Amino acid sequence: MMHEALVAVAGILVGSGLTASLLAARLRPEKIEIPSYHQEESPASSRTAVPEGVEQVMACLPAATMVLDEERRLHYASPEAYRIFEDNLGSIKRHPAFQTALDRLVEKGVDAPVCSETARIVLDVPHHRVISARFQQHVLPATLFAGARGLSVSSDRSQHALVFVALCDETEADNTERQHTDFVAYASHELRTPLAALMGFVETLQGPAADDPEAQQEFLGIMAAQGKRMQHLLDDLLYLSRVQRVEHQRPRGSVTIKDLFGRLKAESQALFRLKKAKLTIEPVPDPALCVAADTSQLVQVLINLIENAFKYGTLPDAAGAPSLQVTVSCTPAPPDSRWPAVPGVVLSVADNGPGIAARHLPRLTEHFYRVPKTAATVQGSGLGLAIVQHVVTRHGGRFVVESTVGQGTTCKIWLPCAAATAVIKPS
Repeated sequence: MMHEALVAVAGILVGSGLTASLLAARLRPEKIEIPSYHQEESPASSRTAVPEGVEQVMACLPAATMVLDEERRLHYASPEAYRIFEDNLGSIKRHPAFQTALDRLVEKGVDAPVCSETARIVLDVPHHRVISARFQQHVLPATLFAGARGLSVSSDRSQHALVFVALCDETEADNTERQHTDFVAYASHELRTPLAALMGFVETLQGPAADDPEAQQEFLGIMAAQGKRMQHLLDDLLYLSRVQRVEHQRPRGSVTIKDLFGRLKAESQALFRLKKAKLTIEPVPDPALCVAADTSQLVQVLINLIENAFKYGTLPDAAGAPSLQVTVSCTPAPPDSRWPAVPGVVLSVADNGPGIAARHLPRLTEHFYRVPKTAATVQGSGLGLAIVQHVVTRHGGRFVVESTVGQGTTCKIWLPCAAATAVIKPS
């Protein structure tokens, strides 16, 4: 709505020669230089130049705007348009939806009561973008163009029509809406499966198995497992909701990595007590290493990564010796293009499991995403790494997963040192 209002304001301003002249005179002491590439190359004799006052008004508007003539040539794009869309302006102008909106605008004619149109433009190259465009056409008197740059002196037209276009980048809103839709669909599916199983077993216990003690015990065990699955999913959903609610708020507390690992060791022992796997938490190289953190959240993040390593790790060998090894370590952050150039630490959770194919790595932190090969054999909610990503983002950190099939997986968390947290921005 703001962009529509800005286009309307621009139309009103440029619709009056007197207003435009006054604005041009007012702005002339601080003249805004428009680069030559703001206008498309075309013969001067056929080009309708945009009045300097109009350009200055459009440049002052806090919106991405474009100006086209009757021949659909781009004569001006505001600095904000180049800042937001950079080299995509040509693709936007050539897009079929953009051209279709211009066709509808021409069909209405300049005398239409409301000479405006809208278009939704979806670009897939070089990356996915969704852009909303609002068009308004205005016929301006020729007197407004007197002395305009590039206007042919031989032009005897009494008026010129210009199309003003306001562009709004809706990519983030579109991604959010799509993620919300996927979230509801996945959550409904994950809850529907165990619920259907429970209802089926209840009906069986009430009917055919009403007098069969052995079947009752078997079915009750399965029902208990399905109930725990739903409880685990709901717990993850509630925890994810809490994390997202405070994601924009930086933690106010701090903790040394030594104390963090001490708490992790106490809370993770139960995970490996009855499992044939080995967990190693390496000593911290510098006991003074400290990060600004919500300690409970960071411990939960590391536990999530350890649980993932165990669930998707290798099985014990025939001799019964533990074949899965999980190692938690910390090092001062080395120079790396993946990390900000400020003091930080890298927490690592590495395992010698089967590894993950490279094509799955970019999607691991999506809500409910699970590697197809393991989803059928290992129960999980698909929210563990999503929670990790949200918590790390809240702490101003970075999260990456490195994996090689057959060699294992390493999850790395970069966190800024406590003294450097004030200059780090969330990823």
